[in-house]
Amino acid sequence: MATSNPHFDAVSRDYDRGRVSEDILFWAREAERLSGVDAGSLIVDMGCGTGNYGLGIRAQTGAAVVGFDPSEGMLRQAHEKTPDLPVIRGAAENIPLRDRLFDLSYAAQVWHHVRGRGEAANELYRVARAGGCHIAHTIGHDQIRDKVVFTFFPEIMAGQLAAYPSDGEFERIFGDAGFAVVEKHPYTMERYQTPDEFIEIAEKRLWSMFRPISEEGLTRGVTMLEEWKQAHAGETIRNDEMITLFVARKAAMVH
Repeated sequence: MATSNPHFDAVSRDYDRGRVSEDILFWAREAERLSGVDAGSLIVDMGCGTGNYGLGIRAQTGAAVVGFDPSEGMLRQAHEKTPDLPVIRGAAENIPLRDRLFDLSYAAQVWHHVRGRGEAANELYRVARAGGCHIAHTIGHDQIRDKVVFTFFPEIMAGQLAAYPSDGEFERIFGDAGFAVVEKHPYTMERYQTPDEFIEIAEKRLWSMFRPISEEGLTRGVTMLEEWKQAHAGETIRNDEMITLFVARKAAMVH
């Protein structure tokens, strides 16, 4: 049985409010470019949540997309949003799908939630067709250290560095699973958010990084944001989106 952190069921209705600044179509185009998928391809959205990235990739490529996620609340929101997006309950360590089926598996900000990473990489290799690939959409450790959010909420940085796999871990688990090539593609995209958006995200824990924050740390960060807002009336905070795509490619001929 798939297991889910209850945090995601609790925030599922508001989850998309914390994702409004993400340029999903840009990432869909990058997925298309890096994987070579097209309208004849079959794609699985790992940890699909409310379906944002699966829907974006489907709109960009015309490919057939199916998603899976362990959270019933997230799947319910995905179904309410787009009933024709097939989503099922499942976990990355035991993907409930057939062998050698998919041209691409895509995981957007999922890997830091996966407990059995080696098992998950093995499962992704199993469901990939020969010549298929997996794209891990994540944040590199150097990028985490540069994120502006930690200016206001410094106590959660250490937790993020511990939660996110390092470059070396991605290379190891994908290589051990049998993927022939592992590529690293870092990105920095200029982005701005209002102080009120930051405050809502923090107070409602819309980003999972805020789940373990202490009440003192939360209050202190929100106070700093309120003070910043008063001192910079009408201005936004530069909060660049820093993402790394790890692309693990399965050999075209697998014996």
